[in-house]
Amino acid sequence: MTKKNTELESGKIKISDDVYATIVTITALDTKGVHHMSSTFNDGVNTLLRRKTDHEGVKISFNDEGAIAVTLYVCIQYGYRIPDVALRLQERIKTALVSYTEIEVQTIDIVVQDIVFDDLVPTPRT
Repeated sequence: MTKKNTELESGKIKISDDVYATIVTITALDTKGVHHMSSTFNDGVNTLLRRKTDHEGVKISFNDEGAIAVTLYVCIQYGYRIPDVALRLQERIKTALVSYTEIEVQTIDIVVQDIVFDDLVPTPRT
């Protein structure tokens, strides 16, 4: 299957870019080690222009053949190995996209923007 369009005898099926971004976001946030999605420059510009989206940290594009390319900006929870989390994210997102939409996945790039130290309690200095 290629980008967004499937021809059936009874009509066409089109899948919005927002649907792909939603699948990516839900899958990423449900992956162990991912603390939250991170803003990109475009997210900041959209916020300034009051065009906030629910897909912060997800960039979707398509090649000429219609295969999807995903770039994901995330913050990782302290204590998790970054390469392991990134590989798990790539595998889970590819599986989810193919499972739900049957689209061909070209690439899934993971950009780790930060490490979050939520559970660390500072020790008092004497």
